[in-house]
Amino acid sequence: MRIAILHYSKPPVIGGVERVIGEQAAALTAMGHEVRIWSADESSAFREVLGDEASPLHTPFLHPQRPIDKHRHILPHWHQDGVWCFITWRLADSLPQEFIQDWMQERDAWLRGHPKPWSVEVEAEYHQRFSDRYLDLLDQGFGSCLLRQKVCAEAVEQALHFFDGVRYTLKSYVVMPNHVHVLVRLHDGWPLECVVQNWKERSAKAINAALRTAGQVWQKGYFDRLIRSARHWEFVDGYIRHNPEKARLRDGFRFWSADESSAYRLGEATSRRPSIVIVHNVFTMPFDLEWTEELIALTRSRPDIRWINWVHDVRWAEKVPKALHIAVSEHRRAAYAKHTREPVHVIPNGCDAKAVLGLTERVSALHLEKAGLLLLQPTRFVRRKNIELGLRVLAELPDAMYLVTAAPDPHQKDGVKYFRELKRLAKQLGVTKRALFLGEKATLSDDDVRGLYQMADALFFPSTQEGYGLPLIEAALHGVPVFCSDIPAHREVAVGATFFKLTASPKGIARKVKADAAVRARQGRRRLMAELAWERIMREKLEPLLLGRSAP
Repeated sequence: MRIAILHYSKPPVIGGVERVIGEQAAALTAMGHEVRIWSADESSAFREVLGDEASPLHTPFLHPQRPIDKHRHILPHWHQDGVWCFITWRLADSLPQEFIQDWMQERDAWLRGHPKPWSVEVEAEYHQRFSDRYLDLLDQGFGSCLLRQKVCAEAVEQALHFFDGVRYTLKSYVVMPNHVHVLVRLHDGWPLECVVQNWKERSAKAINAALRTAGQVWQKGYFDRLIRSARHWEFVDGYIRHNPEKARLRDGFRFWSADESSAYRLGEATSRRPSIVIVHNVFTMPFDLEWTEELIALTRSRPDIRWINWVHDVRWAEKVPKALHIAVSEHRRAAYAKHTREPVHVIPNGCDAKAVLGLTERVSALHLEKAGLLLLQPTRFVRRKNIELGLRVLAELPDAMYLVTAAPDPHQKDGVKYFRELKRLAKQLGVTKRALFLGEKATLSDDDVRGLYQMADALFFPSTQEGYGLPLIEAALHGVPVFCSDIPAHREVAVGATFFKLTASPKGIARKVKADAAVRARQGRRRLMAELAWERIMREKLEPLLLGRSAP
């Protein structure tokens, strides 16, 4: 989807909200969306993207003052470029012929007595007497109802999506057992009759092929109505959504909505326009009241755009936008809920912990924030490093990972042999997937190692002998708990370390690691990283709301 994010200023201005919108934009981009941030200085440019007063993009509804192409094919049809339209077509046997004949005769007589233009009351009478009766009878399910069959319904769906985003923009549709309803926005240069004819021809050919028949599938002609206003647009979208329920169907239908699909493509005619606009604070902090009121008006005149009111602060709420309201905390939710009866949802701001901690791409790609417990041993493949003890301790910690930074040195024959032995031991212990020999494929940089210290829950250093033990100092400087063998060099340099005898059992060492309060605190720190990851928040908190579901 195309998403616009609005705020008074934007990165690289240093500030809490600017950082939030920058990270939010990066997360949405990583999820495959096209995102652009807009500031108050760009409000006129944003207005142009939505369309000026003379453009069909500004108000994508019927304009009586603009040219309307009119033609008649069984029923009268109107077309206007860039306008939303409600279209219905049906199977050839979906209505009794006696009804059709009586309906058309009565309708023609009524039209002769009520020439256009109509008042609002006369138009309402027309739809009550003719449109509603037509649609109600379709819902009764006359005829063969071929579209109950999966293969036939899929043929219609494939036809509808074939030129979506190129000749038109689909908003929603429902494939009922004997008819189809579509809410669609027509792109410039593609007449309504051509679009509908293409849908019918493609689907009829596929249905006949699937059923091995050659008869007429669709009734000639179709019913259409250009959308008059935002209220009309919402009514039609709701009608399509609830049509199966109205017809008392539990199955045998296919409903689709652009709001519930990443397939919402805007197409050539609207290629710059966003489908979602996330507004940070502009609705509730009117530093530019004119812009605030303009945006609030747009939330009411442009229901084809999904507006999101992201509330960080509540300093002004005299007017409430027609939007999905999201507060960054329960405290802010309670404050804003005093000004609207609409639901106010809580979605916390995320935090790009990888950027805060300065993690390299290589370390970030390991997704270590998801590990249960993380042991680090920065070392070379030398037997006195006693890496095999680390593997045995790992086997006693089923939710842990063990990171070893070394690579086998081809010039040190015993080191290569030792590495192979460790790989075999890891396989025997069943820990191959949890023991990562990070230097095996490429040498780690100093920045990579610093990132590993940032992520580790504990330094595990079981050497049988050392001259100094530099990793114990490095770990202390990074605030990483240290578990090391009780040897003279370690006793000399370690700061606040937990020592274990080389004869201690792996199970006993594992028990000490798990029980350590500092280790548990480091684990909680990584869990916080995972919980506040922007992409997780967008997927688990925001997307369910956009799809009409409650966030977990």
